[in-house]
Amino acid sequence: MKKLFTFIILIIVSASVFAQTEVSGTQSGTWTLDNSPYHVVGQITVSSGNILTIEAGVEVNFQGHYKLKIQGNLQAIGTESENILFTTDNQAIGWGGIRLDGANGISNLAYCRIEYGKTSGSYPDIHGGGLALLTSNAVISNCVFADNDATGSDNGMGGAVYAINTSNSTSFIDCKFIGNHAYGEGGAIKFSSDNNSEIVGCEFIGNNCLYGGGAISFYSVYNTKMINCLFAENYTVYSSGGALHTLGMGNSIILQNCTISGNSAQHGDGGAISLAYASADIVNSIVYDNPGMYSDGIYIDFSSTAEINYSNLTMPDEATGYNNINQNPLFVDANNLDFHLTEASPCIDAGTDIGLEYFGESPDMGCFEWFIIDVRR
Repeated sequence: MKKLFTFIILIIVSASVFAQTEVSGTQSGTWTLDNSPYHVVGQITVSSGNILTIEAGVEVNFQGHYKLKIQGNLQAIGTESENILFTTDNQAIGWGGIRLDGANGISNLAYCRIEYGKTSGSYPDIHGGGLALLTSNAVISNCVFADNDATGSDNGMGGAVYAINTSNSTSFIDCKFIGNHAYGEGGAIKFSSDNNSEIVGCEFIGNNCLYGGGAISFYSVYNTKMINCLFAENYTVYSSGGALHTLGMGNSIILQNCTISGNSAQHGDGGAISLAYASADIVNSIVYDNPGMYSDGIYIDFSSTAEINYSNLTMPDEATGYNNINQNPLFVDANNLDFHLTEASPCIDAGTDIGLEYFGESPDMGCFEWFIIDVRR
């Protein structure tokens, strides 16, 4: 009897360990942790007026190159200890990404890991390896985008994210973009006709593209803000802007307390930033050690302007501003991607108060305030 009881317990445990749910077609309601992992065996569509909620800890594993298309609303809210995972076991083929296509309201993704998304087909599916915001708004927080790809018939943009016609409802907060790739522009993100979006506390590490904006490429965006962001080891091969790049008309971007270091434009201008048809407002930031083939640091073309204040960088001749320095920022260990400031850094207390939290007499330059514990690490 004891052996029979043990056998029954093993069956129950085995069933719970190997439980899985196959999904395809039109979906709504809630994907629960109890029914995870969800194996996607065909394209998923959430129709207009419907909501798909995904619980913390759920794994969504795409069994082929299928998309998660949201015409309604997506609420994928994980926790710090129980992330939601969007992935595939077939990394060579990838999966079709999350596509918010005319979605209703504001979708929310929190504590999600989105990896191995890969674009294919025709516009707009050639853009945005992990996530596409197509005239749709979302708040994305504490998410990781890793190893996504927008090659898309040799025309893809936005390795991790492609966003077009987004508004001031869209933001990326405390997210990490690691090792994403685009054939065209925007190794991590491509923004087109964006208005008033914010990128706050995000890290862009090792993203790359062929034609401009190793981390982010902007096309005709208005008042897009990057606050407390780190850009490191991103690169573009054949064009300009190792980290950031603008194209189109009427761009305006704002950088506050950002660190841009170790990026490169291998065959172009602006190892850190390339500005075309743009105005840029840069304050309290560090732009250091960003080689370009023709110009290091920040490149400003004839159609652009830049106001740079209280920053550590090689000041471009075309820019205006005051209280800038050009010194080694003395990072803790840039070779191992630790861009916190050492106690001897000339960037400590060298910034100006713009309303962000700081310690000491004045704000520091860069994204990591010295002596404040950084909860992101």
